[in-house]
Amino acid sequence: MTFDAYSLKARIAPAFISVILPIMVFNHFYTSSAFARFVSDVLALKIAVNISISLVLLVFAAEAGRFISKNVFERLYFKQELWMPTTNFLLFSDRTYSDDYKLKLHKKIYSDFKVKLKTEAEEVQNELLARTKIVETMALIRKKLHGNKFLLQHNIEYGAMRNLVGGSLLGLILSLVNILFFKYASSVSMAVNISIITAILYSIILVLSRFLFDFYGVNYAKVLFREYCGK
Repeated sequence: MTFDAYSLKARIAPAFISVILPIMVFNHFYTSSAFARFVSDVLALKIAVNISISLVLLVFAAEAGRFISKNVFERLYFKQELWMPTTNFLLFSDRTYSDDYKLKLHKKIYSDFKVKLKTEAEEVQNELLARTKIVETMALIRKKLHGNKFLLQHNIEYGAMRNLVGGSLLGLILSLVNILFFKYASSVSMAVNISIITAILYSIILVLSRFLFDFYGVNYAKVLFREYCGK
């Protein structure tokens, strides 16, 4: 993983919020003391190992959250981009933009990539094919806009919220494990209370996940078309 602005803000930060917090609770109230006793006479080793483990966990959590968000939630809500706002907005059946604006986009797409999107009549006959054609075209548009600072900012925002949702599923599972562990295996009431709070927070994020995907997806789509038309 390269630690650029997108990785840090859209992958690492959501992973820290959603997955690392429950791990930190477990580590603070249980693992840390046990591990400290084991290497208490080798302070440098303890620090090095803790830092290494933390970095590995953070990168793993970031990748795991991203995998879940893309392959579970994004696929569930947007069906592999076929129902993403960037796809919906170019359909004639969608009323977000006027037909004139869509035709303008069609002409620019043909001029830039020699790709002809489906007409309104063709869309009515086979909407799935029309959607698939738009999805293929969006990849070309995103490549053309690579490096655009306005689109990058909204891409980071969408990626962060998407990955936060995926990470929250893991965070909820880990929080529930912490609750059971610190209630029955190693009685620590503070750890239980903190884990209940994190479980509630992750549950709220999961309940709001569709709204978050739609809200940030729409914002990203509008900026993408605005910047593309301005080029």
